[in-house]
Amino acid sequence: MKPYPILRLKPGKDTLLSKRHPWVFSGALAEAPAGPLVRLADASGNVLAVGTASATNPLAVRIFRFEDAPLDAAFFRERLQAAIGLRATLGLDGPEAGCRWVFGEGDLLPGLVVDRYANALVLQVGTAGLEALREAWWPELQSLAKERGITVFVERSQSGRKEEGLEVVNRLLKGSLGGPVAIREGAATLSVDLLKGQKTGFFLDQREHRLALGRVSRDCRVLNAFGYTGGFSIHAGLGGAAEVATLDISAPALDQAERDWARNGLEPARHTRLQGDAFELMRELEPEGWDRVVVDPPAFAKQRKDVDKAFKAYKDVFRLGARATARGGMLWCFSCSQHMDRARFQEAVWTALLEAGREAQVLAHLGQPADHPYALDHPEGFYLKGLWLRVL
Repeated sequence: MKPYPILRLKPGKDTLLSKRHPWVFSGALAEAPAGPLVRLADASGNVLAVGTASATNPLAVRIFRFEDAPLDAAFFRERLQAAIGLRATLGLDGPEAGCRWVFGEGDLLPGLVVDRYANALVLQVGTAGLEALREAWWPELQSLAKERGITVFVERSQSGRKEEGLEVVNRLLKGSLGGPVAIREGAATLSVDLLKGQKTGFFLDQREHRLALGRVSRDCRVLNAFGYTGGFSIHAGLGGAAEVATLDISAPALDQAERDWARNGLEPARHTRLQGDAFELMRELEPEGWDRVVVDPPAFAKQRKDVDKAFKAYKDVFRLGARATARGGMLWCFSCSQHMDRARFQEAVWTALLEAGREAQVLAHLGQPADHPYALDHPEGFYLKGLWLRVL
């Protein structure tokens, strides 16, 4: 295979690579990348790493190997096998499972996300470099998937595509879909719409927290705000909740929540759908009326410049959640914004409780599960923050 062109760093910038961080920004480069695949070199031309590149994205280079070696089929097969093997070791993979097979930089495959939903895989391809390398990694992924009973392949490549000069993709690659795919999560059966659902169809990163809610919901009134298709709600219902309300702005999502509620053998009378803007509807809730409250809003800070505005939005909705939580009840607050760090997130929760006139005990600091690992060299991979509180 012909070597990729050399892309030089500015003098003194090669020290960045000694930290093994997989990202290089355009300001560290002596010139703009000429193509999607590069061999990254110091100012003297000594090759230090190999990766994908973009002339239009400020995040100019994503490093795959800290050595001068090709990104070929053997390389991808080894990385993919390691990622899938980890999920098997964790007990998360299986024919009815919903789990993340590949999490980009966390699995040393920058820009690639692969989620398994039972017999289906959903891919997200975020860079022009990965597109250029598709003939190297795609057959290997298909082969490994087929060995594990996968028959359906979907691509939902959206995040970051435009910054790489690529079109957004939402397509069935192989196999057939007759509707949503069903996965098992603990005692729950959950439906996932692979072509129309959020992200890759579902929020797999909340699995452990949904299971935890189910364990502490018996005889409780449970509010699931920003509830999407009701994953938290169904676990609460299966855990013996007396009443569950799912609040979301999307009618199709709430329709699916109601179908899954019935599919899991739960009494329709125990579930209430609340459709509309969460900020508006939560203001109308009975103060201290709910024993368990989950507030899991979307990413209000999609860019670093949005953090201050997002802080206010998180604070406001967490305040409404605290206001709705009964004395001695439990409140879960989450942020999936990468740019909202842990300290700033906790400040938003603390400020919200102060404004609500409530005190709270921290039962646990929460984050993403083990199938969403992040590299110590890449702290940006830690994105999901949560606090599990007992409200006094």
